[in-house]
Amino acid sequence: MKSLDRNYFKEKKTGKKSKGSYTICCGQEKDRYILNKNNKEDKELIEDYCEEQLLYYHSFKSIRPECCKVCGRLIKYTVALNKETWK
Repeated sequence: MKSLDRNYFKEKKTGKKSKGSYTICCGQEKDRYILNKNNKEDKELIEDYCEEQLLYYHSFKSIRPECCKVCGRLIKYTVALNKETWK
């Protein structure tokens, strides 16, 4: 009997063979749900998170979500610190 793994069930569900478990553009797992800037609800969640962080951490000057230019998946947040708060 054939080994029953994730790829087996993906192929059974979609009828297509898996071309790998990672995206070509940004190298993230295809199975893992990640916020996407192209999805309206996800974009709102990203903005809400940034707002919360700026309100909570006074040492944050700005926060920038970085997304894949091809697929739109969120990769990371980059924070600029406000040095004035450390004095």
